[in-house]
Amino acid sequence: MTQKPAAVNFVRKDVVIGSDIDAVKFAYDNKYFLIKNREPYHHSYEDIEEIWAVMLYELHNDGLAPFADKCRNIRVSAEDKIVKVFTERNTYTIKYDKLHMYDDINIEGLSLNRELVHYRVIDWFDCQGLNDLDFNEIVTEDKFVNRIKLFKTQRIDGDQKYLDLLCESFLKEGQLKNFDYSDTMTRFKVTDLLKKRGVENPRMSLWKRDIHPIYK
Repeated sequence: MTQKPAAVNFVRKDVVIGSDIDAVKFAYDNKYFLIKNREPYHHSYEDIEEIWAVMLYELHNDGLAPFADKCRNIRVSAEDKIVKVFTERNTYTIKYDKLHMYDDINIEGLSLNRELVHYRVIDWFDCQGLNDLDFNEIVTEDKFVNRIKLFKTQRIDGDQKYLDLLCESFLKEGQLKNFDYSDTMTRFKVTDLLKKRGVENPRMSLWKRDIHPIYK
């Protein structure tokens, strides 16, 4: 059994840092120790949500993802091959042989020096007047309002027919603060696209806007 040096909580040959499906799958397939550095950028209505959750759950049960969502900050010392994980109440030290970094958000001491391409922006809307539609998705050729996804509302319990929607856009940094690309303009464009599909007077109110950076 490998002896832990003083003040080291875990000794692992391979350590993975990342939160999205690629990092979790890599750790799962190889049975590597995973440090989840942030919330993932996928959302609950994408097909990967279930498999991502299953893999993360099994890694946690195997003792390979002990911190779950508790990480507040991560500090890497590549020279010493040490990762320090800071949670709300404790600090944990992991000694590694090889580090696999998929992401550098909330990471100190080491950077991937990635090039920011654009932002994936998801506007979530609570809706009224949407039900019994013969489609559940609209895809455009535009970066602004690129895809509209309709789904059964979670605001009403039980099996029901009412729909809410999300809208996905891909925006440059300067566009994020431009009113022409705001959630208000998103709502106007989505309303127009729905009317062209025969949906009259849809009523929409913004629930939240998620903004995720996409790197090259």
